Amino acid sequence: MSEATPHQHLLKLALTTTANQYDFYLKAANAAETPQVKALLMVLADTEGELIERIRLMMTTGILDVVEEVAKENFTYEDPDATPFGLDRTPFSESNIDTDPRLYVCNRALEMEFEGFTFYKSISSRAKSELIRRVFDYLAYIKSRQIERIRRVCVTF
Repeated sequence: MSEATPHQHLLKLALTTTANQYDFYLKAANAAETPQVKALLMVLADTEGELIERIRLMMTTGILDVVEEVAKENFTYEDPDATPFGLDRTPFSESNIDTDPRLYVCNRALEMEFEGFTFYKSISSRAKSELIRRVFDYLAYIKSRQIERIRRVCVTF
């Protein structure tokens, strides 16, 4: 069994996760009526599309190039805030969060990105290979940036 097999399996999982998020963002953007929500979803879709290409490149050329590139970058992150939007609305009710399409989209995007962050971080923390740890730390970093972006836009709603 070659050593690349576990890497390939993990990269396929990452690709599937990212492709599902990309698909969600595109479909939601097409259905969005609020310009700010549509713009946010398109930015998120673009970032997921770039991530898909990056993961595919890792799958075809190997992860060493990406690890070298990541090693040059100084990226740090903290665990992002996964608190849903709309909890501060008065009077608070679950129906406010569920019926306001802007809040629904923001919370769904936040939930998806946080799941991706948690997934990538858990792989990184359990990785036996330094290469895999670095790659999945980088993917977690990208997700933390996505969450920051969602928070900056959605807090204005």
